[in-house]
Amino acid sequence: MLASLLVKLDVIGKLVTLSEREAGELRDVAAADAGRSTTRRDLSLLLERGLRTKTTVALSRAEARELGELLTSGGVGSNLALLREALLSALEDTPQ
Repeated sequence: MLASLLVKLDVIGKLVTLSEREAGELRDVAAADAGRSTTRRDLSLLLERGLRTKTTVALSRAEARELGELLTSGGVGSNLALLREALLSALEDTPQ
């Protein structure tokens, strides 16, 4: 039952698990900014798919960067420090 409340992201080869609430919050913030960036739109759609299907969602490097921007912009209210660390690690470990 607990697994159904989780959303899994493959962030450039690193698996990150979010609660349904965290994924929903990130999706909403990304969707609110979707007019500014097609990558934010794509990110919101991927998070929605993860919430709906409960399958692992793979993020591209660009989507991972956008997610990192969302996390540092202050628009997300929950404590997502572990996700931020995983994103930074994934982005640093891969070649540009």
